[in-house]
Amino acid sequence: MYYKTHFIFIFAFLICCTERSNTKSVLVTAMENKAVTNRASVGEKTATDLVALPFDFEKYTALCIQKGASECAERYPVLNQESSDKLMATLSSKLEGTPERIFQLHVSQNNDFKIYIICFDGDSSAEEMVVMKGDKIVSQESLGYAMPENKTYQSFSVNQDLTVDIYEVNYSDFKKKTIRKYKIQADGSISKI
Repeated sequence: MYYKTHFIFIFAFLICCTERSNTKSVLVTAMENKAVTNRASVGEKTATDLVALPFDFEKYTALCIQKGASECAERYPVLNQESSDKLMATLSSKLEGTPERIFQLHVSQNNDFKIYIICFDGDSSAEEMVVMKGDKIVSQESLGYAMPENKTYQSFSVNQDLTVDIYEVNYSDFKKKTIRKYKIQADGSISKI
């Protein structure tokens, strides 16, 4: 009886150790798979890191600046500092100054270009659109401009079909009047329509 009890105890101990070893093995494998996935996606943006179209700058302003809503970062994610610095180093010959924030738009069409909205703030504010393919600028367009002492300011909306509406907004009643329209073409160029 003494040997049977010890045998059962040792057998149970070995089973427990084996199961724990298998659990650790499964956990280690899962962690290794996650690390491989994370390494594979370094430098690649996911759809959650990009601003979904349509991107209406007035709605962004109302949500994020005027109300300071918590969902702002989720709906309008900005480029992190490292990506922003790298982009601005590439654009230094075309744009001067340090932007307050940069958005990368989520383009649903299958193409190789990236669309950035670069926002500058100070005594006045300005927004630039830059379309890039790799490290090369394909096209660039000024979208918005605001100076507090003026009666109106310029704002914009980038639509799902990659058309861009530029409109003038009255400071007193916030009425909008479309003043220009653009289309981002399949090759990344911006043409007036």
